[in-house]
Amino acid sequence: MHVMRMLFAVSVLLIASTVAGCAGGGPNPFTAPASNESDSGYEDVRLTVENRDFRDATIYAYWNTSRRRVGFVVGKTSRTFQMRWLAEEVQLEVDFVGRGGFRSETMPVSPGDHLSFLIMPTQSVESASEVGNE
Repeated sequence: MHVMRMLFAVSVLLIASTVAGCAGGGPNPFTAPASNESDSGYEDVRLTVENRDFRDATIYAYWNTSRRRVGFVVGKTSRTFQMRWLAEEVQLEVDFVGRGGFRSETMPVSPGDHLSFLIMPTQSVESASEVGNE
């Protein structure tokens, strides 16, 4: 009986600490700033990725050879990201879950731009997707 009370007490303590940890303060990493400026004062670039392939993909941006993860796009969906503008040119990389990927051509980008990136079905390493500025 004493063991059951101890297990119950430990369970309640674990649940309480988990709830308290989840409810902690701080900015929500999944919400974008209201303006086109990030919290650090730098201007942002928006990127909309339309993934027409069935494979899920991780998207990376190369800013002057610096590789930064942008986000994850599930197959057959689209998603818009906001990232800090770091250079006059950017190159995008798609890394498919499981296997494969490709890199886009380098494209000019300015603070405040909204880039559109289209991943076609069964895109191979040798070809690049359609990329454009709006």
